[in-house]
Amino acid sequence: MRLHIVIPVVNEADQLRRLLPYLLDELNGRGSITVADGGSTDDTEEVVRRSGRVGYLACAATGRGRQMNEAAALHDDPDDVYYFVHADTRPPRGFYTDIRRSVADGSPMGCYRFRFDSENPLLAVNAFFTRFGGLACRGGDQSLFVARSAWEQLGGFDADMDIMEDYDIIQRARRLQLPFRVIPRAIVVSDRKYHANGWLRVQWANLRLFRMYQRGAPQREMVETYRRMLKLR
Repeated sequence: MRLHIVIPVVNEADQLRRLLPYLLDELNGRGSITVADGGSTDDTEEVVRRSGRVGYLACAATGRGRQMNEAAALHDDPDDVYYFVHADTRPPRGFYTDIRRSVADGSPMGCYRFRFDSENPLLAVNAFFTRFGGLACRGGDQSLFVARSAWEQLGGFDADMDIMEDYDIIQRARRLQLPFRVIPRAIVVSDRKYHANGWLRVQWANLRLFRMYQRGAPQREMVETYRRMLKLR
């Protein structure tokens, strides 16, 4: 199995300085890493180039789904598995083995639970619910792996979506009855959004956005609502 890690970014140089060496060490030549850049103005490209063994892709347009699709298109072997990782997360040690076993056992798609890099008990509550299978318990921060066979059936992420693209692809996979596994280990996620906005405000914004997604709200309305409610990087 060749595991192709895709990291969609816009201005994530500081996070990549820490993440890339860790991923390279864990991957150990059993695949590739591509940073899909949606238009960074910081040192992102320089950080990636200095890493030596990480591919840098300047994407044609900003949008996490579009960026991830563009990077995934670089690899089309039937045995490929794509692993989509956010820059402010850290997958657990042994993630390659976890994903290989999941795919071999019949789950061509899945993710991890998560925990925050914080001792805040309220964030521990959030993390607890990621062990369950409901769509509301999912999210891109948990990282998502998709085997090539499933990717072809799904047609990748919806390139017209600017937000909630991770929920959409999981929902489409369920409609196709593709087995989806939540690996019972945790990826570590930065608490920076909660630190900047407060737990209650982020929870309310997430709930409102999920409800908007469920009722089919326009993407532009969803993006504008989220940006208005939260202080983002």
